[in-house]
Amino acid sequence: MLAIKRRRTESEYVRRNQLLDAARKIFRDKGYEGATVSEIAKEAGLGKGTFYFYYPSKTTIAVALRDGLMVTMAAAVENAMKPDTTFDQKLNTLIGTTFEVARQNVDLFRLAFIGADETHPEMHSESSEHAALLMTVTGLFDTATRTGEMKSIDPGVAARLVLGMLQQAIIEAFVSGQGQGDEPERLEQGVRQLLVNALVR
Repeated sequence: MLAIKRRRTESEYVRRNQLLDAARKIFRDKGYEGATVSEIAKEAGLGKGTFYFYYPSKTTIAVALRDGLMVTMAAAVENAMKPDTTFDQKLNTLIGTTFEVARQNVDLFRLAFIGADETHPEMHSESSEHAALLMTVTGLFDTATRTGEMKSIDPGVAARLVLGMLQQAIIEAFVSGQGQGDEPERLEQGVRQLLVNALVR
């Protein structure tokens, strides 16, 4: 019985990932508005019924892709942080890592930030995945404030503001600006200069 349950769990994991991979491709090729559930299911090699078993709508699978992106971002930041480095170095690591994840996942960032005009508010809802990244950055700032490396600013407020600035810079670099020319590098450097000057004691 346990073996059957494990096989079922494994196959469910595989199907979810087939659908997520297919949705990413269809969204990338046709955009959110142009994509259909039928196309996603066909690309995954599964029926529409199977799609709806795992994801009730096109919106829910788009949100799942966004949440996966936030998990990737949080893990990348966590893994990049070295405990024996200064706050200045950690801050630069945070900025560099977020921009690098954006460069590698431009299509997902474009999906995640569709409807900045509020036509798709569901894509901008808070998620536990975003909360995990916020907690990591808040912890970094809390430690730096206590050690005197960071200027005296509320760590939670500072973390929200910094992530908001990084998000806006990424939108301008890779969503609105399409990642053309040296604009991403200029924006990344601008964020570095602003945050180092504003936060490092």
